[in-house]
Amino acid sequence: MKKLMLSVLGAVVLGFVGCGGESRTREARGPRPDFPEEAQGQRFELRLKGVNNPGYASALVQVRRISVTTVEGEALPVRLKSRQAMELTQSEHSHLMGFFLVPEGVDRVKVEVEFDDFGGYEEASGWGVIDTRVAPLRFEAPVTYLAERGHAVVHLDLGQSLQAQGESKLLLPSLDVRY
Repeated sequence: MKKLMLSVLGAVVLGFVGCGGESRTREARGPRPDFPEEAQGQRFELRLKGVNNPGYASALVQVRRISVTTVEGEALPVRLKSRQAMELTQSEHSHLMGFFLVPEGVDRVKVEVEFDDFGGYEEASGWGVIDTRVAPLRFEAPVTYLAERGHAVVHLDLGQSLQAQGESKLLLPSLDVRY
């Protein structure tokens, strides 16, 4: 019954936040779906994984926007890939959020991931909404680290990041980035 309630809650929440989807990055169709032919740079993946689960049966979030810039603030090409809610309690799985290109000569990038306004959670004592509007995920990444495996995996600590606020939870990101 709880899984059904969480599914209904998740569908309602995602339905509400999905209504304003015009600002989302549109995926290009054709032979090269990730980036236009003229886009230059080394391609990297950005992934998200929930860790340190204190007992949640489910924790769902959905990415609204990914921004990657140089340290000087120059925007780099990004493609959002995750259009569905991500189940962060799947500790063995890192969800693909998107791709980005880093041009030659850039040593370090700033990454910011903004979630849709609300997600959902379920635990033994009940279920509710995760308010993800408080703070985006932010980190800086050395390009040499990214180049080792071609990706950055954000480990979001569920035990520290989801803070109780009545029956809902606030997402206050506590994270570690692995390359």
